[in-house]
Parts: sequence; structure tokens; C-alpha cells
Amino acid sequence: MTRSKIYKFDDEFKRKARAHQFKFRDEILRVSYDDKNPQVMLTPEAAKDGLIFYAGYRDYIRKKVTDFRATALYSNMLRSEHIPFNIFTPMELDKSGAVNLFNKIIGGGIFLVKDIKIEFAGNENRSAYLNDGTSFDVYIEYIAVDGRNGGIGIEVKYTEQGYRLGKKEKEDILKPDGPYKLKTERCGFYKDDLTISRFITDNDLRQIWRNHILGFSMIDIGQIAYFHHIHLYPKGNIHFAEHALPDYKKLLTDKGRESFKDICFEELFELMKTIFKTKEQICWINYLQRRYIVNNE
Repeated sequence: MTRSKIYKFDDEFKRKARAHQFKFRDEILRVSYDDKNPQVMLTPEAAKDGLIFYAGYRDYIRKKVTDFRATALYSNMLRSEHIPFNIFTPMELDKSGAVNLFNKIIGGGIFLVKDIKIEFAGNENRSAYLNDGTSFDVYIEYIAVDGRNGGIGIEVKYTEQGYRLGKKEKEDILKPDGPYKLKTERCGFYKDDLTISRFITDNDLRQIWRNHILGFSMIDIGQIAYFHHIHLYPKGNIHFAEHALPDYKKLLTDKGRESFKDICFEELFELMKTIFKTKEQICWINYLQRRYIVNNE
């Protein structure tokens, strides 16, 4: 099996990302693996050593990972599970920089970043939110300039696209008095002619919607006063750049648009360069660009 093989389920971006990660694994990490493996995986030994994470912050990141058994997180270079750790966990070491970064992204209002959490589903019982396992890939907990609490929920994508609706999820969404329906109706994010059935039939928009209203549910119970949802993706992933995100934004009211931001990796990394400027931080951002920016390879 050669590296040029077109895998059955690859779109154009995933094909390029696969070649990019193969090259990074072989030439930068210097880890070989059996080419018969259809994914870009690290060897068990390399995964155990945490080579999927940036070396400069690797020890710090690994202390934040609670479940070493998460195979995709430690091994699969083509998926996004590890990416929040590489991009956002190092920002815990420079929270003033994080304040500057997120103020630029959401338009201001942040006084202090309290915490940066990975895979966060809320502090309360699930029944206070959407009563399921919906979570943010990254959650930025902050204090606003007026002293009130705020939050930023971030969804991180790499080669992934939409997903099929599961039976239980469909039942939860369809409940006439369930949290999905009630939160969607109360949040004020969506235009009047939107029906919740749109998110049952549209596999591309469902995850974006779920995370957006998860944030509203935190406002709804008084946990926070402000919320923004950020969708982070590489610009080469045209599924989001040209389809899912433009379609989603068409459904939003002014209130919905104000609380929703999308930014691509390329934009984020360039913005980070203007804020994080120590020698280690420069090496870190250079790594992120080299690791995740896919060119015409």
C-alpha cells in the first residue's frame, strides 16, 4: 500500500491531511509504522511516550490528560481529540495572554481567565443542561470586566465532518418537554421559522447547534452571564468553511450571531503570534503551524 493511495472515505482535505501527517510522523517524529494501517497512527510505544503532543509542553499536557486509555487521543494523528491539548492547554501558563487572545476573538469583555478545561460538560448534574453527554472540546471560564462570570465553549475539528443521528439522541431531541426543545425555543439564537426538526435531519449542523445551546443552558441556570461558542477548523476543510458554517449562520438571529464565532486554524495561529512571544511560545506556535496547516501536498 503506497502513501498515494486514495482511501475510500477520504475527501480532498482528508487525503491531503493524511499525507501531511504521514510525512510529519516519518520525518519530524521519526516514528515508522506499518503502511497497511489505513490511519496515521503512532506506534504503541510512541503513543505511550506522548509523542502526539508538542515536546516543549508535553510533560505539562500529559498531567492534564486523565485517561491514558483514550487510544485516539494518544495515537491517531488524523483526528482532533489531541488538538485541544496542543493548542489550548499551554495557554494555562500565560493566562494574561489568553485574556488578550480571546478578547480579540469575541470582541472584548474579559478581565481574567480563571480556567481552561478540556472536554467539559458543565459543573452541575446533566439534567441542568441537555441531560446527555454533550460537552465542549475546550471551555474557557472567565470573569468579565463587570465582575460577572462568562464562558467560551470551543468545538475543534480537523478532518471530521458531520455525524449520523443516534436513536437515543433522536428521542431526546424530539421530546416535546425535553431540554433540547425548551432551550432552543428560549435561547433567542434562531429565527422564528426554524423548527427543531432541522437539526434532526441535518447531520452537518447538529453538533454546532448542540454546543451552542449547551452554552445557553449554562446561562439559563445562572451559572454564567455571558457565553460565546467558537467553532475552530482548518480552512481546507471545506465541509465547514463552505457548507456547514455558512448554513448554520443563516439560521441565527442577531443574538445568535453575536454569541457564535468561527475561526480557522490559520487565522488563530497568526493571531497567537501577535500575543505569545517568548522563545518557547514562538517554538510552540511554529510547531502548531507545521503540524496542522495542510498545504497542497
